[in-house]
Amino acid sequence: MATLFSKSFGRADMMGHISLSTLGLAILLSLLGPDQSSAAPISGNSSDEGTYLLAPTTESTIQIPSRLTLLQAMSLTIDHHPQYRQMVHTAQANKEIIGEALSNYMPHLSAGAGYNYETGNFVITPGIPAFFINQLVSTPNSNQTYNFYEASFNLTQTIFTFGQRITQVRQAKYAYKSSKDQARWTLVNLLSSVETAYDTLAQNLLLVDAAKKTVEDYKAQLQVAQAEFQIGMAAKFDVLNARVNLSNAQLNLITAKNNVSTAQVSLNNAMGIESSLSYTVETDLTYRPFKADYQKLVAKALKDRPDLSSAINQKKADLQNERYYESTYMPSIGMTGSYTYASMFFPLTYNWSVGATISIPIFSGFLTVHQERQAQKTTLAARDAEENMRVGIVAAIRQDIYNLNTAMERIKTTQDLLSQAKESLRLAAGQYQVGVGSAVALTQAEADLAAARAQVVQAVYGYKIARATLIRDAGLDPMTEARRRKNREEQGS
Repeated sequence: MATLFSKSFGRADMMGHISLSTLGLAILLSLLGPDQSSAAPISGNSSDEGTYLLAPTTESTIQIPSRLTLLQAMSLTIDHHPQYRQMVHTAQANKEIIGEALSNYMPHLSAGAGYNYETGNFVITPGIPAFFINQLVSTPNSNQTYNFYEASFNLTQTIFTFGQRITQVRQAKYAYKSSKDQARWTLVNLLSSVETAYDTLAQNLLLVDAAKKTVEDYKAQLQVAQAEFQIGMAAKFDVLNARVNLSNAQLNLITAKNNVSTAQVSLNNAMGIESSLSYTVETDLTYRPFKADYQKLVAKALKDRPDLSSAINQKKADLQNERYYESTYMPSIGMTGSYTYASMFFPLTYNWSVGATISIPIFSGFLTVHQERQAQKTTLAARDAEENMRVGIVAAIRQDIYNLNTAMERIKTTQDLLSQAKESLRLAAGQYQVGVGSAVALTQAEADLAAARAQVVQAVYGYKIARATLIRDAGLDPMTEARRRKNREEQGS
C-alpha cells in the first residue's frame, strides 16, 4: 500500500494547489491499518517458507534430465504448469483492484479543449426577457460564421461517503488475499499430484522388473521341462504347462510396460508439460514412516491450509460488500472546481468556479434493498462454505491416517508373504527335481512368488501415495517434506 501511495502522492504534488488535500488523504488511509499481505508479492525466495509462495518463471525452454528426481519434477511444475500460472496472474490482477478502490480517495483532474466553427444566429428560448426579444427578433438570419475556442480544467474530489469507499478498499484487500491463498492451494494440489504420479511411475517401473524376473523364471522352467522330456523324465504336459506359463508371463510384461508409458504421460500432465523426451525416475523400495499425530495435523490444517484461509478471506470480503450496500443508503459529499478559457478570438477569456455537491439517494425501485439482501445471503453462504470446509478437512485427515496405517500393515504382511513365497518355491523346486513333486505345484509356487513381488512393490508405493495425500490434506508443503526426506536419506538418519 505504501508503494501505491508514494506514486499517487507524487502525481498529486505536480498539481500544486491540491497537494495538501492529497497529503491529508494519505494520512487518513494510513489510519486504516497496514496490510502486509497485500503489499507482499506472491513470489518468495526463502526456502523456510516452503514453496507456497514461489512464482512461476518466465523461461519457456523445458529441460528434463534423463533421470528425473521428485524435487526436479516439482520444480518443473512450479515453473511451467499453466494452471498455477493462471492462478498467480489472477491473484496479481485482483491486487490491482485494491489500487482501483484506493483511487476513489484521490482527486480526479481532467482537461479538455475544443474548437467550433459556427454561425451566431439568435435563438429564442424560454426565460429570455421580453426587451431582448423586441430588440433582436427583427435581426435576420445570416450564414456568417465565427471561430470559438475553449479549454478547460475540471477537478472533482469526494469528501465523505459514509463508509462506501473504505468498504470497497477492504473488500478488495480480502478478495486479493483469498485469490492469493487459492493460488497457494492450487500449487499444493499440483505438487501432491506430481508426487502421486511420480510414485505411480516408479511403482510401474519396478513392476516391469518383477514381470521380467517372472519371464526369466518361466523361461528357465521351460528349458528344464524340455530337457527332462527329451530324456523321458518329464511328461509332455510339463512342457506344455511351462509354455503356457511363459506366455502368460510375457503378456503380463507387455501390460506392465504399457502401464509405464501411461504413467509417464500422467506425470507429464501433472507437471503441466508436453514432452516426448524419454526419461526415467528413481525407484526405491525403502520408505520412511511418517509421524501421523491426528490432533497436531488437524490443528495445523485448520490453521494453515490455504484453501481454508481463502474461504475465510472470501467471507470477510463478502461481509465488506454487505456493509458497502448498507452505506449506499447514506448521502455522499463532494467538491468540484473548474477553470476555463473561452472566446471567439485570442486572447481567450478565463472563468473559474468552485462548488460543493451532496447526493442523497431517495428511491431506486428498491434496487438497494435487494442488493443489500443479496449481499447478506452471500455472506451467509460464505460462512457455510467455511464451516463445510472445516468439517471436510477433519474427516479427510482422519481417513488419510487410517489409509496410512493400513498401508503400513500391508507392507509388513506382503514382506512376510514374499519370504514365504520364496521358501515355498525353494521346496517345490527341490521336490520336483528329485521326482517327488508335481509341475502343478512348482507352477503355483512360481506364480505365488511373482504375485508376492508385485504386492510388495504395490504396498510400499501405496504407502508413499497415502503419505502424499495426508501431507496435502494436512496443509503441509509437499516440496518441503520431500526435501526433508531427501536430506535425512543423505545424512543416513
